[in-house]
Amino acid sequence: MHCATKHIIFLQSAHTATDERVCYHQAQVLRNSGYVVKVYGMESFRSFVPQSADVYIVDNPLALWKIRRVSARIIYDITEWYPSKKNLRNARFGKLIKVFVLTMASIWSGCRCSAFIFGEYDKAKPFRLLFPRKKHIFLPYYPDLMYVQPVAAKDITQVCRVLYAGALTKEKGWERVMDTMYEAAKKIPQTHFYLDVITKDDCLELPTYDNLSVRKLDYMPFPQFCRQIVEYDIFLDLRDIDAENTRCLPIKLFYYMACGRPSIYANLSAISKGVPEISQCARLVNNAEQAANALCEYVSNQELYQSHCSNALHLSKDKYNWNNIKSSFIQLINEV
Repeated sequence: MHCATKHIIFLQSAHTATDERVCYHQAQVLRNSGYVVKVYGMESFRSFVPQSADVYIVDNPLALWKIRRVSARIIYDITEWYPSKKNLRNARFGKLIKVFVLTMASIWSGCRCSAFIFGEYDKAKPFRLLFPRKKHIFLPYYPDLMYVQPVAAKDITQVCRVLYAGALTKEKGWERVMDTMYEAAKKIPQTHFYLDVITKDDCLELPTYDNLSVRKLDYMPFPQFCRQIVEYDIFLDLRDIDAENTRCLPIKLFYYMACGRPSIYANLSAISKGVPEISQCARLVNNAEQAANALCEYVSNQELYQSHCSNALHLSKDKYNWNNIKSSFIQLINEV
């Protein structure tokens, strides 16, 4: 059994202190298990002063650099690609140099850490190859179902409420989202579509159509987000299907499933790998035309819609939830 006074520090330079995976899942389950837990996010990262802890959990090489004690037990929670496209966005002339530096930093981090947490299988490959003897667990981005309280699905032939949550950028698929909604509204004029957009971005002009209403909601804290999303009928996410995105498993997908609602997602290979039953509760598409067809199919075929709602909820309760994986996380903390 672990000691009740064992101290754990989460040190994150790439995520906030209220990041849902850490604050509401990992840190919370450790506190419930008797650990003393502190979380330092990107807001407090610069002011962090190295201090004694039994275990550090870091989210990238920069966070690990802050830990001076050589003998410290460190778990590297790999949630990002390094180097990723966002790291290289402004590196026009020094791109190759930055790729080399970031790659070496990741390898150095792997050498120094005691164990790994992998959220996605594709991100695990290079580290498992280079460090096959180090402890590791797979800890997918499943939600604690206490935060999501689903309501019964309604008939959506007359009114269909759709949600897009994300940045209003081309890479995240904002243009495809609007093209999808326009096309669906034209194909089924007897249905009124309501599109809500949850984003941090400014939206100067929200387009409308005869039977399409678009509303922007401000970015909201995690508990409020969970309460909000149960109000919708269908979820949209049509990000670019590029070499990096297709290997990333979207966190929001599992929260949408917990609502007991279908999603229309970009056809990312990580989704098919991470959720083999995805065709039972969602549609994976390659473009806005396919997305519009999928949306119209759900509206026009209530038997299919209700079936996918039911399947999403059952899969979430039976398999894709935090309660099913949290014990492996606690075990890793005890053993490291």
